[in-house]
Amino acid sequence: MSWTTPKKAILLAASAEGSTKLNAFDNALLKMGIGNVNLVKLSSVIPAYIEWIDELPKNIPVGMLLPTVYAHIESDEPGSTITAALGVGISEGNEGGLIYEYSGYCTKEEAEKMVHKMVEEGFKVRGWKLKEFKAAVAEITVKDRPVAAIAAVVMLPY
Repeated sequence: MSWTTPKKAILLAASAEGSTKLNAFDNALLKMGIGNVNLVKLSSVIPAYIEWIDELPKNIPVGMLLPTVYAHIESDEPGSTITAALGVGISEGNEGGLIYEYSGYCTKEEAEKMVHKMVEEGFKVRGWKLKEFKAAVAEITVKDRPVAAIAAVVMLPY
C-alpha cells in the first residue's frame, strides 16, 4: 500500500442516536457521509497548501481508506449532554496547519473554546502565525436511547 499527501480536506460534525452506542456512532458517520468508508486515524498536522472543500465528493468508493482526524464521544446516561469538537488552525500562506480534538460532557461553546485554546498554543510553541481558525462541533443530549457526537477532518487524495 502506498500513501500520498492529501490534496483536499473537509471539516464535518454530526450527532445521532442508535440502539447501542456503536450504532449511534455509525449513524453519526452516515449523517456526515463517511459511514461506508474505513477511517484511518491521523494525528494533527495538516499538509501544506491543502484545499478546503465544502462537500464530500460523490464518488468515494465503499470501503476506501480515508485519512481522518476525529474526536468522538458516546453516552447512554439520560440527561447527559455530550460534545465532540475539532479546532483547525491554518498558517499564513497555507504552509501547513494543526488540528486539535476534544470531547466531553460539556456544551458546544465550552468545547469550541477548548479547541481554540489548543490550536493557539500549538501554533505558539512552533513559532507559526495563525491566519485562520475553523471549528466543527457536534452536541447532543441523551433522551431514551444511546447517542454519539463526532467531529472530523477527512483528507482526500484527489
